[in-house]
Amino acid sequence: MKHNLPLPLHSPDCTSPTVTMNNPLVLSQICIMLQQEKSLSYKCSDYLSRTQAIGPTHREALCKWGYQTIAACHGVSRLTAVVAFGCFDRFLSSNTPAANRALNDVTECQLAFITCLVIALKIHSGFNVETNFVSNVITKNSYDANEINDMELHILQSLGWKLNGPTPHDFIDYFLEVMPGVDGCRLELVKQLSKALVETAVMRYTTVLHHPSEIAFASLCCALHHVDFLLMNNLPFLQIISGLDLRHGKMRLLFESMISLLQEVSYDLDNRAIAFSNPQEGETSSYASTCSQTSDMEDI
Repeated sequence: MKHNLPLPLHSPDCTSPTVTMNNPLVLSQICIMLQQEKSLSYKCSDYLSRTQAIGPTHREALCKWGYQTIAACHGVSRLTAVVAFGCFDRFLSSNTPAANRALNDVTECQLAFITCLVIALKIHSGFNVETNFVSNVITKNSYDANEINDMELHILQSLGWKLNGPTPHDFIDYFLEVMPGVDGCRLELVKQLSKALVETAVMRYTTVLHHPSEIAFASLCCALHHVDFLLMNNLPFLQIISGLDLRHGKMRLLFESMISLLQEVSYDLDNRAIAFSNPQEGETSSYASTCSQTSDMEDI
Protein backbone atom coordinates (compact mmCIF):
# COMPACT_ATOMS: atom_id res chain seq x y z
CA MET A 1 0.00 0.00 0.00
CA LYS A 2 1.42 3.37 -1.03
CA HIS A 3 1.07 6.48 1.11
CA ASN A 4 1.15 9.81 -0.69
CA LEU A 5 3.17 12.25 1.36
CA PRO A 6 4.14 15.89 0.83
CA LEU A 7 7.66 16.05 -0.52
CA PRO A 8 10.21 18.88 -0.33
CA LEU A 9 10.73 21.18 -3.28
CA HIS A 10 14.51 21.00 -2.83
CA SER A 11 17.15 18.44 -1.93
CA PRO A 12 18.22 18.01 1.71
CA ASP A 13 20.87 20.57 2.65
CA CYS A 14 22.27 20.76 6.18
CA THR A 15 23.67 24.24 5.49
CA SER A 16 20.28 25.76 4.73
CA PRO A 17 19.88 29.16 6.47
CA THR A 18 16.39 28.12 7.54
CA VAL A 19 17.92 25.31 9.55
CA THR A 20 21.07 26.89 10.92
CA MET A 21 19.14 29.77 12.49
CA ASN A 22 17.07 27.35 14.57
CA ASN A 23 18.78 26.18 17.78
CA PRO A 24 22.34 25.88 16.43
CA LEU A 25 23.61 23.80 19.39
CA VAL A 26 21.09 21.03 18.78
CA LEU A 27 21.66 21.15 15.04
CA SER A 28 25.40 20.92 15.60
CA GLN A 29 24.86 17.82 17.76
CA ILE A 30 22.70 16.26 15.04
CA CYS A 31 25.50 16.81 12.51
CA ILE A 32 28.04 15.19 14.86
CA MET A 33 25.76 12.19 15.38
CA LEU A 34 25.20 11.82 11.63
CA GLN A 35 28.96 11.74 11.07
CA GLN A 36 29.52 9.34 13.97
CA GLU A 37 27.00 6.74 12.80
CA LYS A 38 28.65 6.59 9.38
CA SER A 39 32.11 5.86 10.77
CA LEU A 40 33.54 2.37 10.30
CA SER A 41 33.39 1.79 14.06
CA TYR A 42 29.58 1.83 14.02
CA LYS A 43 29.00 0.16 10.66
CA CYS A 44 27.00 -3.08 10.43
CA SER A 45 27.17 -5.64 7.66
CA ASP A 46 24.85 -8.35 6.38
CA TYR A 47 26.48 -10.80 8.77
CA LEU A 48 23.81 -13.51 8.45
CA SER A 49 24.85 -13.97 4.83
CA ARG A 50 28.06 -15.51 6.17
CA THR A 51 26.40 -18.29 8.16
CA GLN A 52 23.81 -21.03 7.99
CA ALA A 53 23.84 -21.72 11.71
CA ILE A 54 21.57 -18.83 12.68
CA GLY A 55 18.99 -16.77 10.86
CA PRO A 56 16.67 -13.76 11.22
CA THR A 57 14.11 -15.71 13.28
CA HIS A 58 16.77 -16.71 15.79
CA ARG A 59 17.90 -13.10 16.15
CA GLU A 60 14.29 -11.97 16.62
CA ALA A 61 13.78 -14.60 19.34
CA LEU A 62 16.89 -13.32 21.12
CA CYS A 63 15.59 -9.75 20.91
CA LYS A 64 12.23 -10.77 22.38
CA TRP A 65 14.03 -12.53 25.22
CA GLY A 66 16.15 -9.40 25.70
CA TYR A 67 13.07 -7.22 26.11
CA GLN A 68 11.62 -9.70 28.61
CA THR A 69 14.84 -9.64 30.61
CA ILE A 70 15.00 -5.84 30.61
CA ALA A 71 11.33 -5.67 31.62
CA ALA A 72 12.11 -7.80 34.65
CA CYS A 73 14.74 -5.29 35.80
CA HIS A 74 12.80 -2.59 37.63
CA GLY A 75 13.42 0.94 36.37
CA VAL A 76 15.32 -0.04 33.22
CA SER A 77 13.99 1.36 29.93
CA ARG A 78 13.60 -0.60 26.72
CA LEU A 79 16.23 1.68 25.21
CA THR A 80 18.82 -0.38 27.10
CA ALA A 81 17.75 -3.40 25.05
CA VAL A 82 17.94 -1.34 21.84
CA VAL A 83 21.53 -0.41 22.76
CA ALA A 84 22.29 -4.09 23.39
CA PHE A 85 20.88 -5.10 19.99
CA GLY A 86 23.13 -2.51 18.36
CA CYS A 87 26.21 -3.87 20.14
CA PHE A 88 25.26 -7.40 19.15
CA ASP A 89 24.86 -6.49 15.46
CA ARG A 90 28.12 -4.55 15.41
CA PHE A 91 29.96 -7.42 17.09
CA LEU A 92 28.71 -10.01 14.62
CA SER A 93 29.61 -7.61 11.80
CA SER A 94 33.18 -7.19 13.06
CA ASN A 95 34.52 -10.35 11.36
CA THR A 96 36.81 -11.06 14.32
CA PRO A 97 37.55 -14.69 15.30
CA ALA A 98 35.20 -14.41 18.30
CA ALA A 99 32.43 -12.96 16.12
CA ASN A 100 32.84 -15.69 13.52
CA ARG A 101 32.62 -18.36 16.21
CA ALA A 102 29.38 -16.81 17.45
CA LEU A 103 28.02 -16.72 13.91
CA ASN A 104 28.58 -20.42 13.44
CA ASP A 105 27.51 -21.74 16.84
CA VAL A 106 24.09 -21.09 18.36
CA THR A 107 25.40 -21.51 21.90
CA GLU A 108 28.17 -18.94 21.33
CA CYS A 109 25.68 -16.63 19.62
CA GLN A 110 23.36 -16.70 22.63
CA LEU A 111 26.29 -16.05 24.94
CA ALA A 112 27.30 -13.04 22.83
CA PHE A 113 23.76 -11.67 22.96
CA ILE A 114 23.51 -12.08 26.73
CA THR A 115 26.87 -10.40 27.18
CA CYS A 116 25.82 -7.46 24.99
CA LEU A 117 22.77 -7.10 27.21
CA VAL A 118 25.04 -7.05 30.28
CA ILE A 119 27.29 -4.44 28.66
CA ALA A 120 24.27 -2.24 27.87
CA LEU A 121 23.02 -2.55 31.46
CA LYS A 122 26.43 -1.44 32.72
CA ILE A 123 27.06 1.38 30.25
CA HIS A 124 23.59 2.71 29.57
CA SER A 125 21.74 2.02 32.81
CA GLY A 126 24.68 2.23 35.21
CA PHE A 127 24.02 -1.17 36.77
CA ASN A 128 26.73 -3.01 38.69
CA VAL A 129 26.05 -6.39 37.13
CA GLU A 130 27.78 -9.26 38.90
CA THR A 131 28.91 -12.00 36.53
CA ASN A 132 27.87 -14.75 38.94
CA PHE A 133 24.38 -13.25 39.05
CA VAL A 134 24.23 -13.29 35.25
CA SER A 135 25.38 -16.90 35.20
CA ASN A 136 23.13 -18.20 37.97
CA VAL A 137 19.97 -16.13 37.48
CA ILE A 138 19.77 -14.69 33.98
CA THR A 139 21.25 -17.66 32.10
CA LYS A 140 20.10 -20.20 34.70
CA ASN A 141 23.58 -21.74 34.72
CA SER A 142 23.70 -22.17 30.95
CA TYR A 143 27.04 -20.33 31.00
CA ASP A 144 29.59 -19.94 33.76
CA ALA A 145 31.16 -16.68 34.94
CA ASN A 146 34.43 -17.25 33.07
CA GLU A 147 32.64 -17.73 29.76
CA ILE A 148 30.71 -14.51 30.27
CA ASN A 149 33.82 -12.54 31.27
CA ASP A 150 35.78 -13.86 28.29
CA MET A 151 32.98 -13.02 25.88
CA GLU A 152 32.66 -9.51 27.32
CA LEU A 153 36.34 -8.85 26.64
CA HIS A 154 36.04 -10.26 23.10
CA ILE A 155 33.07 -8.00 22.37
CA LEU A 156 34.67 -4.87 23.81
CA GLN A 157 37.83 -5.48 21.81
CA SER A 158 35.86 -6.22 18.63
CA LEU A 159 33.95 -2.94 19.04
CA GLY A 160 37.13 -1.01 19.73
CA TRP A 161 35.67 -0.10 23.13
CA LYS A 162 33.30 2.30 21.36
CA LEU A 163 29.96 1.92 23.10
CA ASN A 164 28.33 5.34 23.02
CA GLY A 165 27.17 5.74 19.46
CA PRO A 166 23.89 7.51 18.68
CA THR A 167 20.66 5.53 18.92
CA PRO A 168 17.40 6.04 17.01
CA HIS A 169 15.93 7.40 20.25
CA ASP A 170 18.64 10.07 20.39
CA PHE A 171 17.82 11.20 16.86
CA ILE A 172 14.09 11.28 17.61
CA ASP A 173 14.65 13.52 20.63
CA TYR A 174 16.91 15.91 18.74
CA PHE A 175 14.77 16.01 15.59
CA LEU A 176 11.69 16.88 17.63
CA GLU A 177 13.56 19.50 19.63
CA VAL A 178 14.14 21.62 16.53
CA MET A 179 11.01 20.69 14.58
CA PRO A 180 8.51 23.56 14.41
CA GLY A 181 4.79 23.14 15.03
CA VAL A 182 4.92 20.01 17.20
CA ASP A 183 4.36 20.76 20.85
CA GLY A 184 2.33 19.91 23.93
CA CYS A 185 0.29 16.73 23.87
CA ARG A 186 0.99 16.05 20.21
CA LEU A 187 4.73 16.23 20.83
CA GLU A 188 4.52 13.58 23.55
CA LEU A 189 2.29 11.37 21.40
CA VAL A 190 4.64 11.58 18.43
CA LYS A 191 7.68 10.91 20.61
CA GLN A 192 6.18 7.88 22.36
CA LEU A 193 4.77 6.33 19.20
CA SER A 194 7.93 6.82 17.15
CA LYS A 195 10.09 5.26 19.89
CA ALA A 196 7.67 2.34 20.26
CA LEU A 197 7.91 1.78 16.51
CA VAL A 198 11.69 1.80 16.74
CA GLU A 199 11.65 -0.72 19.58
CA THR A 200 9.54 -3.07 17.48
CA ALA A 201 11.38 -2.48 14.21
CA VAL A 202 14.88 -3.17 15.54
CA MET A 203 13.88 -6.77 16.29
CA ARG A 204 13.73 -7.32 12.54
CA TYR A 205 16.98 -8.18 10.81
CA THR A 206 16.03 -5.91 7.88
CA THR A 207 16.88 -2.86 10.02
CA VAL A 208 20.48 -3.96 10.69
CA LEU A 209 21.84 -2.27 7.58
CA HIS A 210 20.04 0.99 8.33
CA HIS A 211 21.72 3.79 10.25
CA PRO A 212 20.03 4.88 13.52
CA SER A 213 19.09 8.21 11.90
CA GLU A 214 17.27 6.37 9.10
CA ILE A 215 15.30 4.24 11.54
CA ALA A 216 14.45 7.34 13.58
CA PHE A 217 13.47 9.29 10.47
CA ALA A 218 11.13 6.58 9.17
CA SER A 219 9.49 5.99 12.56
CA LEU A 220 9.07 9.72 13.12
CA CYS A 221 7.45 10.19 9.72
CA CYS A 222 5.11 7.32 10.50
CA ALA A 223 4.22 8.79 13.90
CA LEU A 224 3.62 12.26 12.45
CA HIS A 225 1.47 10.75 9.71
CA HIS A 226 -0.55 8.71 12.24
CA VAL A 227 -1.05 11.31 14.98
CA ASP A 228 -2.02 14.17 12.68
CA PHE A 229 -1.50 14.09 8.92
CA LEU A 230 -1.07 17.88 8.90
CA LEU A 231 2.12 17.40 10.91
CA MET A 232 3.61 15.94 7.73
CA ASN A 233 4.01 19.56 6.63
CA ASN A 234 7.20 19.30 8.69
CA LEU A 235 8.60 16.68 6.32
CA PRO A 236 10.70 19.12 4.24
CA PHE A 237 12.30 20.48 7.42
CA LEU A 238 12.94 16.98 8.76
CA GLN A 239 14.51 15.92 5.48
CA ILE A 240 16.81 18.94 5.50
CA ILE A 241 18.17 18.41 9.01
CA SER A 242 18.54 14.64 8.57
CA GLY A 243 19.89 14.63 5.03
CA LEU A 244 17.35 11.90 4.23
CA ASP A 245 14.58 11.80 1.65
CA LEU A 246 11.42 9.68 1.54
CA ARG A 247 11.60 9.69 -2.25
CA HIS A 248 14.64 7.45 -2.11
CA GLY A 249 13.86 3.75 -2.48
CA LYS A 250 15.27 2.35 0.75
CA MET A 251 13.77 5.13 2.88
CA ARG A 252 10.36 4.68 1.24
CA LEU A 253 10.53 0.94 1.96
CA LEU A 254 11.57 1.56 5.56
CA PHE A 255 8.69 4.00 6.01
CA GLU A 256 6.24 1.46 4.56
CA SER A 257 7.55 -1.18 6.97
CA MET A 258 6.97 1.23 9.87
CA ILE A 259 3.40 1.76 8.70
CA SER A 260 2.89 -2.01 8.75
CA LEU A 261 4.19 -2.13 12.34
CA LEU A 262 1.45 0.17 13.61
CA GLN A 263 -0.80 -2.84 14.11
CA GLU A 264 1.86 -4.49 16.28
CA VAL A 265 2.38 -1.41 18.42
CA SER A 266 -0.48 -1.23 20.89
CA TYR A 267 -1.35 2.43 20.66
CA ASP A 268 -4.34 4.27 22.09
CA LEU A 269 -4.56 7.75 20.62
CA ASP A 270 -7.75 8.69 22.45
CA ASN A 271 -6.32 7.82 25.86
CA ARG A 272 -2.90 9.29 25.01
CA ALA A 273 -1.16 6.03 25.95
CA ILE A 274 0.86 3.21 24.45
CA ALA A 275 1.38 -0.29 25.72
CA PHE A 276 5.13 0.23 26.02
CA SER A 277 4.89 3.32 28.25
CA ASN A 278 5.91 3.12 31.92
CA PRO A 279 3.07 2.85 34.44
CA GLN A 280 1.98 6.00 36.24
CA GLU A 281 2.91 6.53 39.85
CA GLY A 282 0.79 4.37 42.11
CA GLU A 283 -0.02 1.83 39.43
CA THR A 284 1.26 -1.71 39.49
CA SER A 285 3.88 -2.31 36.81
CA SER A 286 3.02 -4.91 34.19
CA TYR A 287 6.71 -5.80 34.18
CA ALA A 288 8.05 -8.46 36.53
CA SER A 289 9.82 -7.04 39.54
CA THR A 290 12.72 -9.46 39.68
CA CYS A 291 15.05 -11.08 37.18
CA SER A 292 14.01 -14.47 38.46
CA GLN A 293 10.89 -14.13 36.30
CA THR A 294 12.77 -13.88 33.00
CA SER A 295 12.04 -16.55 30.44
CA ASP A 296 14.26 -19.59 30.32
CA MET A 297 17.18 -19.52 27.89
CA GLU A 298 15.92 -22.79 26.46
CA ASP A 299 12.89 -20.90 25.15
CA ILE A 300 15.06 -19.12 22.62
